[in-house]
Amino acid sequence: MPKRISDVSLHVFVTPEILHRIVASIRTVVDDHLQDRDVFAWRFTLPVDTADPIHDDLESQWRGTHSGSDPEREATYEIALSLVGDPDEFTDADIAELEDCLVLAVYGAVAPEPSPGVPFRLRADQRTDFALELDPEHR
Repeated sequence: MPKRISDVSLHVFVTPEILHRIVASIRTVVDDHLQDRDVFAWRFTLPVDTADPIHDDLESQWRGTHSGSDPEREATYEIALSLVGDPDEFTDADIAELEDCLVLAVYGAVAPEPSPGVPFRLRADQRTDFALELDPEHR
């Protein structure tokens, strides 16, 4: 029975164009990282409400590096990943390596911009207690 291995949450404060580049970079990183493993992943991207404390934190970071400017098109988005498979297929070291690659993907997606960087927050939670129940009637 496959088990959820990890949930990864990456919050970014960016324009829609930069978000698109970050998502494309993350898709490549995840595909490369899981290429030889019997693990599958799904990703979704959601806007974060401006009342969320994470948004306030990331916007404050942005304002700190863009003195005197107001964000015009920037918003906070969550890019969420879930990895499912046998926990032996994806060790703690593998998750740490994936986290490092995701951080590099964020930096790499912004590189063409003359910018002090993208405010972001990354969190990965190991999960080995959640069994994924596959319901054959809902395929």
